[in-house]
Amino acid sequence: MPKKKTTMETYWIPGINNNGHYGRWAFAEFTEVYQIESDFQAKVEAKFHTMIEQSLQKKADAHAGKTT
Repeated sequence: MPKKKTTMETYWIPGINNNGHYGRWAFAEFTEVYQIESDFQAKVEAKFHTMIEQSLQKKADAHAGKTT
């Protein structure tokens, strides 16, 4: 894995997300200039769907009395 990607995924993203003051962040690296728009849209949609699924699961777990 490239060093930039490793650093972002290992240190920066978890750190900024754990801070809680700046929303939720993710990292994506785009290398194909003519595909950036569609690749970006796909990444955002995938992260959004994951976020919704996790939120719904937490709500269901809380309703069922489970803790995470």
